[in-house]
Parts: sequence; structure tokens; C-alpha cells
Amino acid sequence: MAVSRRHLFAISSGLYSLVVGKGAFAREKKRSSKRDYFAEVSEVFAYGVASGDPLSDRVILWTHVADRGSAEVSVLWQASLDSTFDSVVSEGTVLALASTGFTIKVDARLPMPQTSYYYRFYAQGVWSTIGRTRTAPESSDQLRFAVVSCSSIWSGYFNAYERLSKRDDIDLIIHCGDYVYDVPDPDEQRNMPFRVVNTQSPSSLEAHRQRYRYYRSNEFLRAAHQQHPFAIIWDNHDIITPAPRSEAIQAFFEWQPVRNPSEQPDRLYRTLDYGSLVNVILLDTRHIGRGQTIGDTSDLTLLGDEQFEWLKGELRSSKAKWNVVVNQVLLSPFIALGKPLTTDAWQNFPADAFRFKNFLRDEGIHNTIVVSGDAHLSYACNLEAEGTPVGIEFLPTSVTRGNLDEVIAKFLSKLIKGLVEGAVRMFNPNIRYFETEAHGYGLLDLQSYQTTCEFWYVDHEERSQDEKCGRAIKTYDGANRITEEKASVTTSRRLLGAQAPAESRLYQKGLEVGGKGGGYFDGEERMHRNSRLNRLTLRTDKDGDAKALSFHYDDGAGWQLGGSDGSSSNLEMILEDGEYLREMTVGLHNKKGGVLVSYMSFKTSESRTIEAGKRPRQTIAFIAPEGRHIVSFHGRSGDSIDKLGPIFAPDF
Repeated sequence: MAVSRRHLFAISSGLYSLVVGKGAFAREKKRSSKRDYFAEVSEVFAYGVASGDPLSDRVILWTHVADRGSAEVSVLWQASLDSTFDSVVSEGTVLALASTGFTIKVDARLPMPQTSYYYRFYAQGVWSTIGRTRTAPESSDQLRFAVVSCSSIWSGYFNAYERLSKRDDIDLIIHCGDYVYDVPDPDEQRNMPFRVVNTQSPSSLEAHRQRYRYYRSNEFLRAAHQQHPFAIIWDNHDIITPAPRSEAIQAFFEWQPVRNPSEQPDRLYRTLDYGSLVNVILLDTRHIGRGQTIGDTSDLTLLGDEQFEWLKGELRSSKAKWNVVVNQVLLSPFIALGKPLTTDAWQNFPADAFRFKNFLRDEGIHNTIVVSGDAHLSYACNLEAEGTPVGIEFLPTSVTRGNLDEVIAKFLSKLIKGLVEGAVRMFNPNIRYFETEAHGYGLLDLQSYQTTCEFWYVDHEERSQDEKCGRAIKTYDGANRITEEKASVTTSRRLLGAQAPAESRLYQKGLEVGGKGGGYFDGEERMHRNSRLNRLTLRTDKDGDAKALSFHYDDGAGWQLGGSDGSSSNLEMILEDGEYLREMTVGLHNKKGGVLVSYMSFKTSESRTIEAGKRPRQTIAFIAPEGRHIVSFHGRSGDSIDKLGPIFAPDF
């Protein structure tokens, strides 16, 4: 079979280095082994680090610490101009408390605008992963913001976050809401977890905290937070659950690197001043004003009068070239055959949409870019107030949650889907770009004379590093409409500084290879910090192809991937004390209408091997990094093994 280029690789990198700074905390007694240190970091700072809501002189720094039975935990934080922390510019201590779920947020004062900083935390005897953040500028000739929304962890892989974590040209990641989801879509249960609690709709504060813990256990999401600051707003799936709304909101503010409101405890709307080039205005169209009436009329509002007056004040006082207005839902009309295709967007609150767009026209406010989420499709549209152009709307697709094609695929053909898309364009003439199938993220490139909106697409049904720019649209200064469209990316940006060092984690995943069938499995969900693999059993089917893999640990735990039929004679390996799996080789085959793992072989530190299946010409080799071994697996399986990848752990 043909194997794509991303499947032809061997993993052979070294262990991640440990960085411990100077001073009293650095004089900690050296640990007995790197494994112990990795285990401690992974336990104390299990959910990584994050930053957000940048201003020119400060940024929110966030982490969570393990309490280990304490009512409070003292945490040191540092920010530096370099990742070795030889140039610390700000530091302090803060308490992680039970009342906030042992999360902490620091509004760290940082001396220079438009500067990349590195930050870390120290608690319970270990340093956290190092994060990278960036302050807003006072003036700038170019800025780049990524835009994401609707990230259902069960619907697919967070490849969009992984791709963003590798980019070094982004000043800020904007999340338009539905950062977490309450329940899986019944038709999108691709990556279901081992623990049922991680699929149930949260009904309490603790349940909402658990949902965030589950999300932040995802290495791709942690990496995006580690490398870039975020600006996040909530949407319905974040806060509208069986739990009291106040508890869902409390969990949101605990777990997100968002500056806490100084007035109302549920006030989300705020402004991030990015200097003379951009003003970022973040709205709440989901909670605080939704369903109220406008003044003494009977017209319903999304914003509420108080938030709308605040919005007008922010736009009037803005000195920036561009105003980026971030909200949860689509502002543009979205109709077909005279019927609205949404039920809770701005078009369902027409008086609010009317007064907002008319305000832009009447006040002569130019260069407004409305950034939206929620709709799970790609959308670029001109905004008009009774025929007068007043701005554009940019709605990138969802990270993973189902799109229009997935919604109608159950009962409509591709032909009918095309007719629906054609009808949408016919009845919405201001739409300039409309795509209903892809997943990924958006990118805003803002310069003094133009802004470019880029639609970036990635796979979400399997782990992949492939991405492409599907469309780029431009608006020029003062045009208030889309002025140019390109089929691919048209802008570039200087790099913003070296990446923060990779996470120091006990368990590290290699890539996985194979097909898209079967059910999701992740061995890391079932292991503890001292899991030691001691036995492998391989099975083949009647055709002699690899059928199943069973793996067992010295504590008695064990799991099987693939079917239970087939011979297992002479296909068992028991690992001796001090013996580890060092290499895994996989072969793939098209079978039963899909790609399956048809060959597996394993090699130990003592050069013993075990294999099952017929070895094909092309194989994929996984080699454990130096000082690590293969301890478990992740991928997909059903009656056979559809997809397989290794999980590495430090040697004991």
C-alpha cells in the first residue's frame, strides 16, 4: 500500500533538559533520577501553564498545582527575557487555594511592550513547564492573531492547536467560545475517553473543574497554551449546563487565563489595547444581556443596553487603525429560501444587529472586523447598514465540532449539500467565502494599510501535521468591505522569538499510524506513575496478519487491543527485570475497506524480538528516545488494530 510521507519516520530524540534557576529554590537537593523528576512535574503541574489577556505592561499567567492534601500551596512565579531565566524581570509568590480549585492567576507586570517573555512556576519541590508569552505593543506595523472556536475533544484530534503551537509568528490566539463542551455529539464520538465522567454533562462546580482537567490533559491544547497567550470568551457549551450558571462561570474564570472582572463576577466583555494598530474588543453575546429588551421597547437584545453603551464608548474612543470585535455568534444574515439558518445568532435579534451596524455608519467608524464563532463553517462576509459598507465579518471553521457536511451527511447527498450551499450564496449576496466541510483555524494579519483573513485547514479525524491555507481575503484601510480574494496565503511575518522548551512529562506520545476505523484508546488514561510493562501477547488472524495486541503490567493491570480470535501460540514475551521495549515496527495494509495494522514487531533492550504478521516492504519504525522505553500504546482498535502509536516513559 501507499503510505503518506507523514507516516515514514523514526523517533530518536534525546530526553528533554531540565531548567532550574538560581537562588534559594535552585538549591533543591538533586533528585535520585530523571524519572522521579518527570513524575513529580507531571503530577504537581499536570495541566501545564497558560497566559492570556496581554496588555503592553502585563499579562495573566496561569497554572494549576496538586494540593496533596493541603488547604493551600505556596507557589513561586518568574518571568524572564530568556528561557534559561538568566534575565528574570519579574517574580513573586502566590497561594493556590482550595476555594479556586488550586488554580492560580498572576497579573504579571512586565517592563517592555511587544516583547516575548518566558515564565514558570515552582511548587512542591519542582519547576513547572516553561511557557512563552508576549506583551501587546504601544505601536506596531504588523500583528497576527489566530482565531479558533468550537473545540469538542470527542469529535476529533486537536491538530489545529498542535499546528498553532509550532507557529512563531502569532501575537495572540483568540478563542470565540465553546472551548469545552458539555456532552459529545452522538454522531461524533470519535475519541471517547476511558472514564465515563469525562463525557457526562457537568452538573456542579467540581464537575466543571473536572471537564477542564480532562481538556488540559490533551497535549496539543497544553502546547498551544504553553507557546502563545490567549484571549478567550465563553459560549453556550462552556456555561449552559445542568450546573448553576454561577458555578460554570466560576470554573471558567478559575481555569482560563482571563483577567478576573473587577465589578460584576460574571462580566466577560473587555478590551485589549494593542496600541495604534489594533483594538481588540471582546463581547458577551451569550450570557449577560441575552434575552433582555432594548430600552422600553419589546425588542430583544443579545448584548443588553449596558454592554451596548460600553461597546459604543470603546469604539468612539479607539485610536487604533483597526477595531477587531470578537463575539460568539454570526452577525451577518444567514438565510436560504427566506428562512433563517440559525436560531440564536444576531439575525434572530434584528434590533441589536440594526443598531450596531447603524452606529458604525452614523459615527463614521471605519476598519471594523467582526470575528465570530459557533457556526462550524468558514465564512467571510461584507457588513452593511442599509446598503452602506461598515466592515467585514470573519468566521473561521471549528477546531473539531461537526460542520454542515457532517450534519446533513446522514440524509442528504453531496449533490444536495451543494444545492444548499448554492442557495445560501444566492440569498446572502454579501457572502464572499463559504466552506462547509473543513476544520482548522483562522489567522488575522493586520497591517496599517490592509488586513488579511486566512482560513487554515487541518485533518481532525487522525493525528496529522499537514495543513493548508484554503483561502485568504483582504480588506484595505478605509474600504469597509472585502476588496481582494486569494486561493492561498499571501502574507508573511517575522519570527517572534524562540519556542519555550518542550514539556517535561512522565509520558510522551509518539505519532500513531493506520486507518480511521475502530474506537479510540489511550493507554496513558489507565496508567499510574510507576506502571511497569512486563508482558506482551500478539495474535494473528487466519490470513496470518496481526490481529491483536495484549499488554500487561506488574501490578496486574492489562488491556487488549483488537479482536480476541486467532492463534497466540509462540507470540508471547515476558520482560525480565530491567528489560524494556526499545523499538516498535508497524506495517499497514488495506483490508476490509480500510487501513489496518497488519504487522507488528517489538525489540527489547536485550535485543530480544517478537513479531506478528507478514512484514510488508514499507514499515514504520518507532525508536524510544535515549533513556526512555515504550510503556503503552494509543490509537484506534475494534475487531482489529486500526491505528497504533507508542507511549514512552523514562527508564526506572
